[in-house]
Amino acid sequence: MKTMTRLTTLALVLGLAACSTDQLMLQRKVDYRSGSDNTTTNSLEVPPDLTAPSSNANYTVPAKSLSTYQAPASSTASTSVLPIDGNARLVQEGNQRWLEVKGSPEKVWPQLREFWLDNGFLLKVDNPSIGIMETDWLENRASLPSDWVTKMLRKVADRFISTGELDKYRTRVERGTTPDTTEIYLTHRGMVEVFADGTTETKATGKNAETQTVWTPRPSDPELEAEMMALLLQRFGMSEGQAQSTVKKPVVQQARAALIDSSQALAVYDDFDRAWRRVGLALDMSGYVVVDRDRSKGVYYVRRADADIAQEENSSFWSKLKFWGDNGDGKAAGKAAKPSEFEVKLASAVNQTRLTVSGRDGKQADNATQQALLSALLSQLK
Repeated sequence: MKTMTRLTTLALVLGLAACSTDQLMLQRKVDYRSGSDNTTTNSLEVPPDLTAPSSNANYTVPAKSLSTYQAPASSTASTSVLPIDGNARLVQEGNQRWLEVKGSPEKVWPQLREFWLDNGFLLKVDNPSIGIMETDWLENRASLPSDWVTKMLRKVADRFISTGELDKYRTRVERGTTPDTTEIYLTHRGMVEVFADGTTETKATGKNAETQTVWTPRPSDPELEAEMMALLLQRFGMSEGQAQSTVKKPVVQQARAALIDSSQALAVYDDFDRAWRRVGLALDMSGYVVVDRDRSKGVYYVRRADADIAQEENSSFWSKLKFWGDNGDGKAAGKAAKPSEFEVKLASAVNQTRLTVSGRDGKQADNATQQALLSALLSQLK
């Protein structure tokens, strides 16, 4: 919890800077570097209470990590593939989008890591064995005014000027359907700072004023995802103008999924290989975290992303965040109960892939949980 001093200061700044709206709109939509202590022209400097990454262990891609996944078979699904420019292009199927990059996952992985570090993020998860990279929480300063009043205040009291929002990104890497290519799936998660009663505006003054705040989840932002995709396209050789126009092109697709078996299962109208990729992205976009996966069994092991935020708050997240999420002795900080995990299982069927949900170790999940997860996936896959 924090006081609302810096939020009040921001409101004052926004009021004084109203005349600079036009200039603000011309700014970039993402700016994490200016609010980050993680950027440096020298070697990576790690803030206090963070565990520095090993230069040899976590940052080296194992020879049998990303390359161990079975090469996917070709698919006839309707997919929009924009012309390649440089070393990358955007692919869209339904309402899902991802990047296809020239090069093997082993070659692309270090470039992705460098991309996030260059943008001011630290990596909370950097796991080539399951193809998952996840950043820490960081504030997007692009939405702050760039007028002289704000600049002056930031010089003397930058820590009091805040947007009241935090972002993190998850990047999932898969071997591409085309030889010597890599597919990159990017999803956004956000939090917003609100008063303890759940409101965002002050209702009283003086002694009765609400001053305590908490961080709560906010919906994923497709615009931020598009902006980061555009930056990634630029990193892999596309011009800024071409990258921006590429991510803004809407493509309408036919429905590619439907509930079946009295809404107890989901039919994904793709072969297993493509369905596996689409379901992985759908989970990321639906507020679920993939904690592990076994492609040979067709199983994703997942939990609610909200549970991660609760654990982070209960373990003094803001002061004890570490790359691997423990308190130094291998045990999670705090006393929060371990969140429930579920299995999302895919199985090949005639002209489709069948998806079911169960509890961990195949135990039956309660109906409410099952329906919530299937509905969330359907909204992303249809």
